[in-house]
Formats: sequence, structure tokens, C-alpha cells
Amino acid sequence: MFHGVQQLNHRLVNVLYLSQIERNIYKVYHLSSQKQIFIRHKNVFQKDRRYLIVPADSAVCVCVILDVCWVQVLLKEAMGKDIESCEETGTSKLKKVLRKRIHILQWLPGYTKGDILADFIAGITVGMTMIPQSLAYAGLAGVSPQYGLYTAFIGSLTYVFFGTIKEVSIGPTSLMSLLVYSYVRGGPIEYVILLTFIAGCVELLMGILKLGFMVDFISPCLTSGFTSASALIIIVAQIKHLLGIKIKSHDTFEVMKELSIHFREISGPDAILGFSCIVFLFCFKQLSKIPVHHPAAKKFIWLLSISKNAIVVLLTTIIAACMHYKMEGGAPFKLTGPVPKGLPDFGFPPIETHLGNTTVSYKEMISTLGSGLVVIPIVAVLANVAIAKAYSGDVIVDASQEMMTLGICNILGSFVKAMPSCGAFTRSSVASSSGVRTPLQGVYSGTIIVLALSFLAPYFYFIPKPTLAAVLITAASSLIDFEIFQILWKCNKVEFVLTLFTFVIGTIKGVETAIVIGCICNALVLLKMWSRPEIQVEVKAEDKPGEEYLLIKPELGLYYPASDYLTESIKKAHKSHPHLAIAIDCTNVLRVDYSAAKTFESLLNNYNQGDTEMRLINVSPKVKEVLKHVFEDEANMKLCKSETDLSNTINIFEKEDERPLLSYELERRKSSVRTAGSNQERKMSIYDLE
Repeated sequence: MFHGVQQLNHRLVNVLYLSQIERNIYKVYHLSSQKQIFIRHKNVFQKDRRYLIVPADSAVCVCVILDVCWVQVLLKEAMGKDIESCEETGTSKLKKVLRKRIHILQWLPGYTKGDILADFIAGITVGMTMIPQSLAYAGLAGVSPQYGLYTAFIGSLTYVFFGTIKEVSIGPTSLMSLLVYSYVRGGPIEYVILLTFIAGCVELLMGILKLGFMVDFISPCLTSGFTSASALIIIVAQIKHLLGIKIKSHDTFEVMKELSIHFREISGPDAILGFSCIVFLFCFKQLSKIPVHHPAAKKFIWLLSISKNAIVVLLTTIIAACMHYKMEGGAPFKLTGPVPKGLPDFGFPPIETHLGNTTVSYKEMISTLGSGLVVIPIVAVLANVAIAKAYSGDVIVDASQEMMTLGICNILGSFVKAMPSCGAFTRSSVASSSGVRTPLQGVYSGTIIVLALSFLAPYFYFIPKPTLAAVLITAASSLIDFEIFQILWKCNKVEFVLTLFTFVIGTIKGVETAIVIGCICNALVLLKMWSRPEIQVEVKAEDKPGEEYLLIKPELGLYYPASDYLTESIKKAHKSHPHLAIAIDCTNVLRVDYSAAKTFESLLNNYNQGDTEMRLINVSPKVKEVLKHVFEDEANMKLCKSETDLSNTINIFEKEDERPLLSYELERRKSSVRTAGSNQERKMSIYDLE
């Protein structure tokens, strides 16, 4: 069976699954009994996904066992040495949990010199990308630039210890910044910090309770809709900085209206610089598409392409600084302004703030934040898990671990005055293309941010606002997904309408409203599929001529919302073929609830007491068990194993009065579903227990 392998016992039929708990300790699963034991031995030198492989003289033995208790004996025979079988103690359980949750403990022991160099290059590249992004996203959130940098460095450093996907980089994002601005518009920074802390707690709690499945109810189409809406809102919101005019409105259409009124107030230098930066960024974005065969040139072009934001910010900052000192009146552009030097003070999130002479308590702050305490964590988890899945490769994504990691990042971020954060596809793409090996790249990228805060903060004063607006507009333009509308129009009109509706609502009423309404619409679509499953109706024939029956096959599992629908569908099909027996194929019905079981009981009783015989075929053991408990008389359960047994119906309860399903001479019996004193059938109810 195994080439070059000596089997210990010819009767052995099962194998052990092996996983290493810690050094010299291996956890072994027995397939049949689902039990597990722990083997400790220093000579276990190799493992794979299926077999426990140990050295035995010059041969190799694969331990394939019938019973867990044989493991120690078999290994003694193979090794000729004592092997200790140990139970999982409290200490080992703690180590197991720590190893699983503090993910750095899994990959750090195998860290190599080659990994150091690869992560260093990736970390420096990601860090240079994050600096201009963080400054721009802070402005989008309506806070000072330094808060974007605080968010960037704490997220990068924290993810190193708990994160599972090497490409993920936690920091400020355009979507998070837009949501923060919508909930904390014009409020003090304490509102943002408190929002970060509560969002982190919600994300951590979601991870502990393993609520990652909730994210699955937000479809990719819904995500595309509100992401495209947020991109459009970002672009419109940055027009005022791009053109150098003052606009007080924040609503998308109000901004466009006010822009048309103040169109003549456009600042020429700001507009020229802003549009020049946009052209520059779009041109550099296309550099990677230039066909180059020389490896060094190809690497250089790629480096220019991913460093476009840093390059344009650096060049325009130098130009603005020179003009500021050489021209009277300073630079003609609107500048970012002073940015505090150094790292923030470490302290607990604020529980109160001051608006003028009024002290606002934490209860009032929470009331002001409102639905943002739920919407922001859900969107952050959605984005982070989506990025983790996109870059996971063959690794199984632990959604709960990612949620807990994101929660810890935001909780610690609130102690250093950070904004709510999550992963970003742009940074993950840069890390992936840079050849990142492990999450340790976050140390290098976080260090770049810390150095920038420590030494470059005074020079951030000269960064022109039109440049940051151009960076945001360029980044947001790539988030608008035009292609999905064409695809959905061709393949699924319902999803097309849902995506378009989410996009329109997001543009008019805001992203948070679009998410809530989109989720409701998405749930309604799922509920419709659940309550109105597709039911296939087909006239089937047996081997013998003239033996026909009506085959009815529900598409999905049967629960109470679909019970009446199934009943009406069967009645409609029976009226079209009144002389045919009925077989309900339960192949796709994996589970039923009480109401659905009562529906089956009512259908079987009513039809089998009349002129038409009915059977259930291909009933799974779980469904059969439910039916046994719900049916008042088990003799009424008319079941067949499959279609081939319909001509000779199987009586699973060993009753001798069972008749064949397909019979040429069906005895006419009085229907029990006749209404008293009337010749018309009454409507069959799922609670009809006759």
C-alpha cells in the first residue's frame, strides 16, 4: 500500500492525524472514534497530514491503528524504546490557546535570514506608502494629520503579534475615515478616540463569540455598491481642497450645488497643482503595464509605480517649502499646517469632553455616536476578513482570530489617540508584490511611521492640501466598480437592482444608511429563496409500460416559511395529473423543523386516505429521525429508499399491510379532506393532523 513502508499489523484499517503541539509533543487523532491522544518522543522526526512517521531501525513505520489504546504498544514495537502517552493538562491547554491566539509564536521559531531581508524590503515599501495615505485619510476623517500617523504605526505593530496573514497591514482607510467623519462631523477628537475604543471592543467580542458568520450576510454585490458610493462621496468631498474653495456643505448634492455657486472663487494655483498631481499619479499608475524584459528595469519601474504617492507628496512639499520662504506672502497653495512632533502620550480613552463651557459625559458621547458603534466595527471586520481571504492562498482563514486581532489593534489604538482602522487592499497589494514573507514586515513599516513622527513632522506643514486631495481622488477612483454592473445585468437582475439601489442610497443618504438598507434587502432576498424554494415537478415512468408517477423535488431544506408553499405546489401538480401517484424526493431536504414535519404528515395522511398514494423518497437519517418524533402514528410514514423501490414500497416499520405505490387498481376510498356537508375540497393546512 505504501512504497518503502513497513506496516506493523495487517488488520489495521485507520490512520492517525498528527499535529505538533510543542517541541517533542504531537497530537494524534483517531479517525473512527474521534478521540485524541498526545505522544511525546524526541525521535518523531517527520510528519505530514495523514500519518505519524517514526524511525524504526533502517525502515520507516506508518502507524495505522484500530484503537487509540494500541498506539503506545505499536510505537514501542516500532521503536524499541519507551514512549510516554500524556494527557492534555491545564498547562498544555494554556500553551495551546496562547500558541493559537498569539500567532507570532507559530512562525517566529522558524524565522530565517532570508525572511528578514524580504520583510525589511516589504516593510519599508509599505511604510512609504502609508505616510501620505495616513495624512490624507486623517483629513478625510476631519481630524489633524498626526492622528492618521498614530493609527498607522499602532496598527502595524500590533498586527505582527496576533495577525495570521502576512500581507495584511492595519491602518487608516478611506472607508473608515469617511464613516468616522459621518458620525463625528465637527466634534472634538475625544469622540473619535472613544469610537475607536468601543469599535475595538465590539470587534474583539465578535471574535470571542465567533460571530464571523454575520459578515457572510453582506454579499459581495452589496459591498461593491456601498464601496462605489463611498468612493464617489470621497471624490466629491475632496473637490473643495483640489480647487482651493471653501464649501460648508457635506451632502454630496449640496456640495455640487454650492460648487456651482462658488465656481468663480477657484484658486488657480491650487487647481493647477491638484490636477497636475492627478495626471502624475494616473500616469505613474500605468507604468507597471509597460512591457520591460530586463529584470532590473522591471523592478525599478515597479518601485516607481508603488511609490507614486510618496514621490508626488515629496516633490510638491519641496516646491511649496521653497515658495514659502522665497515668495512674499508664502506659498500660493493651501498647506496642511503644523503637525506635532513625536509620539502621542499613552493613556486611557477619554470618558468625557468639553464643548465650549459644557462638559459632555461618556453617556452623551455614546448617544451622539449612535449606530456608528455597530456599523463601523462590522464594516471594518468585513474589509479585514475579505482582504485576509484574498491573500490567504492555501491557508484557512481564521475569521475569529482576525476579528480579535482587529479589535486589539483598535483598543490599543485608542490608548495612543488613533482613529478606527482596518486593512486596506492597496497596502496588501504593495506588501504582496514586495515579496513579504511574514507579518514581521509590520515592525519595519511601523518604524518608518514612528521615525516620520519623530523627525519629519515639522516638514509636514508644507504638504499642499491639493496634493493630498489628488492622492485621495486617485485612490478612490479605483474603488468604483463599473464592471460589476455589466456582469450582473447579464447574469442576475436581482443582484443588479440590489447593487444599484445600494449605490444610489449610499450616494444620497450616506454609506452607513446604504449598509443598513442593503443588508435588509439582502436578507429579504435570502428569505424569499428560503420561503419560496424552487420545486421541480416531473412525470416519471417505471420500467413497466403505463406505470407513471408524479415526482416532486424541493430545491432547498424545508422549514416553516415554505411549508404552505410546498402544500399548494403539490395540490396544483396533483390537479394537473389527478390519476398519478406522488413521490416527494427529499434528496435536497437535509433538515426539517416541526412545522415542515407536520406538513409531511398532513400530506401523507390526506393523499393516502384518498385516491392518490404518496411516498417520501431519499429521506436522510436526520430528517427521518425528526419525522419519527413528530408523526403521531409511525405507520403513516410512507417512505422509500429511492426511486427504484417505488414499485415495491418499503415498510420501514415492518408493517404487513403496506401496499405498492404504483398500482393499476387503486381502491377508491373516501377522502378525509372533504368539508362536512359540502362536495368541495377545503384548503389543506400544514396543521391538518388527520
